[in-house]
Amino acid sequence: MSTAALPRIALVGAGAMGSNHARVIAESDVAELGLVIDIDSARAHALAERFGCPAATEVEAAGSCDAAVVATPTALHLPHARQLLDAGKPLLVEKPVAPALAETEELVAASEREGTPLMCGFVERFSPVVTTVLALLGETPVHIVTLRHSPQTPRSTLTVVLDLLIHDIDLSIRYAGGADVTRVSAATAPERRPVAEVADCILRFASDTVATLSASRASQRKVRSHMIETPEALYDVDLLRQDVTVYRHRSHEARLRDGLSYRAETVVDIPFVRHGGEPLALQLRHFVRLLDGAVDADAERASILPPHRIAAAVAGEV
Repeated sequence: MSTAALPRIALVGAGAMGSNHARVIAESDVAELGLVIDIDSARAHALAERFGCPAATEVEAAGSCDAAVVATPTALHLPHARQLLDAGKPLLVEKPVAPALAETEELVAASEREGTPLMCGFVERFSPVVTTVLALLGETPVHIVTLRHSPQTPRSTLTVVLDLLIHDIDLSIRYAGGADVTRVSAATAPERRPVAEVADCILRFASDTVATLSASRASQRKVRSHMIETPEALYDVDLLRQDVTVYRHRSHEARLRDGLSYRAETVVDIPFVRHGGEPLALQLRHFVRLLDGAVDADAERASILPPHRIAAAVAGEV
């Protein structure tokens, strides 16, 4: 990749998520949308024309670009990503990296073996309120509670665990300081359908943190909330409003004429959240820094498997 020019990125997949990636890349000052690839020629050309770049229907065409973003349906991630890795193309692959844990492990191993950067699209890592909370946390959480609920949508072939819950698995690992998960308890529903629409799990970390996570595609309203409890504070996070409220409880002892009494006080802080951009655009910037060598490729690769392994355990895959 030339240091004098912006990296040319091929987008593989021109569907709804691919369209978002195309917009972010095309509007960016750190990368160039070099090519749109989709098996549907009309869809590929329509999106490419919108942003003024070439279109193609074959993944091989990405050879003209410096890197690629894979945003095809999850079932196609493995063949598309493997083909691009074999061609030596650094990749940003939408989450989950693959529908099965063994396939995700195969792609991570291929990336490591070939020395090609691989990044998973855990876009919530770049949510301004999440980065703010991570900067504020001064101690290991005792308890993490997350809710990620959405109204019903046209039935997905992807379990809610890999669609929604995996985001909060990933963030809980980060809140817990990267500690290993030592125990997973979970339940999913409906049991009689091939794809779970509801999933709840409890994670026990080696740090002694307990995380209670809930995801649903059967809700009547959209909810994205996190509560992180430490010995000294409660962080109440709303990912939709992008705000956080910090509660610190103080107990004061006071003596009255009729004996000992207590007065409880809670100090409430609302930290400033710096909105440095759309999370998807911030994710792209991180990917470009990965291409430039400013981000540790080994550390980035190593962050992929832990949430995928826990998700597989929740889904009953392992």
